Amino acid sequence: MNNYIDFINEKLFSKVKDDKKIKSRIDMCVEDILAFLDENKIHTWDDFMKMTTFERDIINQIIDHDVENMQEVKEVRFLTRLELSNKEQLKEYLIELEDSEEYEKCAKVYKKINEI
Repeated sequence: MNNYIDFINEKLFSKVKDDKKIKSRIDMCVEDILAFLDENKIHTWDDFMKMTTFERDIINQIIDHDVENMQEVKEVRFLTRLELSNKEQLKEYLIELEDSEEYEKCAKVYKKINEI
């Protein structure tokens, strides 16, 4: 019986540990993107949407280098948009996320709206 409990605990802790690795990799990717954008005087979501093809290619290369799967790509895009958007843009984004039933992301957007 004790061995089974140890097995469950080991699996649980390894999953938690893996989640932290994913988050830190995603966070590092977003930091790299934001640093690149800052160096190129891109500070808002509007600026981001007006980027040149070359700048977009560099962002894609950063993402390709730092993430491992499509779920992580989506999270990087979400966090980047969260950081660059103003209050009105976040309100619009919140509606999009509600429509697609992304409630965890809605909570993050709502929190960001209240911080601004």
